[in-house]
Amino acid sequence: MNIFGLFLVFLTPMLGGFLYGFDIGATSFVLDMLLNPFVISDKTVWWTELSSTQQGLIVSGLSLGALIGSHIIFMYLSEKIGRRMELRLCSIFYIVGSIFNVMSGTIVKDSITLGFFSLFVGRLLYGIGVSFVMHGAPAYLAEMSPHKIRGAVVSAKETVIVGGIVVGYTVGNWVSKNPLNSWTNLYGICGLLAIPMFVLTYYIPRSKRWLIMHGLNKEAYESMKFVYKGDICEGFESLADSVLTGNLCRSNSINKGRHNKPSLFEPQYRKAVIASVGLIFFQQFSGQPSVLSYATVLFKAAGWSGNASVVSSVLMMMTSAVTVLLVERLGRKFLLCTCCIVMMISISALSISFWGWDDTIEAESVGSSQKYVILCSMFLYIAGYQIGFGPINWCIVSEIFPLEIRGKAIALFVEMNYALNFGVQFIIPIIKETLGWGRTFSLFGVILAFAFFFIRTYVPETSGLTLEEIQDILNGEDLNDEEQCESTEETHLLEGVASSSSLFGAAWSLEEMENQIIRTNSGAWKLEEMDNSNKSRR
Repeated sequence: MNIFGLFLVFLTPMLGGFLYGFDIGATSFVLDMLLNPFVISDKTVWWTELSSTQQGLIVSGLSLGALIGSHIIFMYLSEKIGRRMELRLCSIFYIVGSIFNVMSGTIVKDSITLGFFSLFVGRLLYGIGVSFVMHGAPAYLAEMSPHKIRGAVVSAKETVIVGGIVVGYTVGNWVSKNPLNSWTNLYGICGLLAIPMFVLTYYIPRSKRWLIMHGLNKEAYESMKFVYKGDICEGFESLADSVLTGNLCRSNSINKGRHNKPSLFEPQYRKAVIASVGLIFFQQFSGQPSVLSYATVLFKAAGWSGNASVVSSVLMMMTSAVTVLLVERLGRKFLLCTCCIVMMISISALSISFWGWDDTIEAESVGSSQKYVILCSMFLYIAGYQIGFGPINWCIVSEIFPLEIRGKAIALFVEMNYALNFGVQFIIPIIKETLGWGRTFSLFGVILAFAFFFIRTYVPETSGLTLEEIQDILNGEDLNDEEQCESTEETHLLEGVASSSSLFGAAWSLEEMENQIIRTNSGAWKLEEMDNSNKSRR
C-alpha cells in the first residue's frame, strides 16, 4: 500500500469536511460579534440593527445552500461528473462564498441592503460547497480505500468535521475577545484554507471504480497504482471483473432489453434504500440537533460557564476518533446499536432531571445531585451519538449502493438529511413549548428504541467486505448466481468479438473499441488487452 498516496486521497476530502466544521464553529461567534461589537466607530455599518429574521437567515443560510446544492447534484450531476470534480467544485464554492462573506464586512459594509445580501449569498454559496463535499467525499473515500480500512477512512470524515468545529470554536473565541479583530477574519480563514484543497484536486486521481464503470480503464489502472504499490495487475483484473460483472447482471435484471437508466425505486435497491432512509431519519429525530442547539442552556443548568460549547465539541472529537479505531474491529451494526442504547439511557436521565422544568427556574435553585445528573447525561448523550449515528451513517450509505446508482443515492440522502435537519430544528421549539423538556426528551427516547430495533432488523453489516461483496449479500446471491452472471458476461464478450471479425482481421480503431465497450457494458479491460495484443503481433 502506498501510504503517501492514500494520505493524499484522504487529505483532500478531509479538508472539505474540516472547513465545513470550522464554519459551524466560527459562525456562532460571528453572530455574537455582529450583535455585540466592542466599539462601533462607524455607525453606518449595516449590522448595527440586525433583525431576528436576518439573524436566522445568516445561521440557516449554509443549510439552505446545502439543500439547494444537494438537489442540483441529485437531479443533474450525480453521475455526470466524477467524485474528484465534486471536491474541486466544493473548494471553488468555498472560496467564492468566503469572498462574499468578507466583502459584506469590508467593501459594502456601509450599505444595509448590499451588506446583508453579500453575507447571505456568501452563506448560500458556502453551503452549496458543503453539499458537494458531503456527496463526493464519502463516495470517493469508499471507492478508493482498501476494503480492510474503508470503514475507518470514511468514518474519519465525521471526526475531521468535529475537529473543524473545535478549531472554529477556539479561533472564534480568541477573535471575539480581541477588539482589533473583525468577524470577517473568521470567514477569510475559510477561504484561504480552501485554496490548498483546490490545488490538491489536481494531484489526486479520479475514483478507480467510477473510471472502470465509464470505460476509462487505463486511467483506472493508474488510479489504483496511486494507492497500491508493486504489481497490481491481478488486483486490477479482479476489481474490473467485479465492477463490470455486477453492472452487467444488474443491468440485465433491470432492463431486460431496455436501455433505461437505473432508478432507486427498482426492487433490487429496496433493502439499501430502506436502511439508508431509516438511518437518516433516526439520526435527525434522535434529538441530536435540538439537544446540541440547547447545549449551552442545559450546561448552565448544571452550573457550567460559557465554555460548554468547546468542551462538548472536544468530547465529540475524542469519541469520534475512538469510533474510527473500533469500526472495523467491532462492526458498523454493533456500534450503531450501542449508540442507541447509550443515547436512550442518557436521554431518559435528562427526561427525569428536566421533568416539570420551567424556563424561569434559576440554575442556583437546582440541587447539586440534579446538576451532576444533567452534566453526566449530556456528556453521555454526546458521546453516544458519536459512537454511531455521527461517523457511521454516511459510511454505510456510501457502501450499500452499487456503483451505477451510488452517486444518485448519496445525493438524495444528503438532500433528505438537510431537509430533515431544517424541519427538526423548526419543530422542536414548538414541541418543547407544548410538552416541556421532560416529555420532549421522553419522546426522543421512544424514537431511539424504535431505531435500535430498526438497525437490528434492516441495516446490513458491511465490515471486512468489498463493495461488490456487499451487493451480493443485499441481493441474496450465492456462488452459483455469481458464476452464472460471469458466464453470461463471457457469452456477451465472445459474441461481440466474434461479430466484429477484428480479432483476426483488421484491428479496431480506438473509437470503435470504445463504442464496443459501451455496447456490451462489460469486459472493457479484456477488450483493451486483446487490442493491445493485436497491435503487438502486427
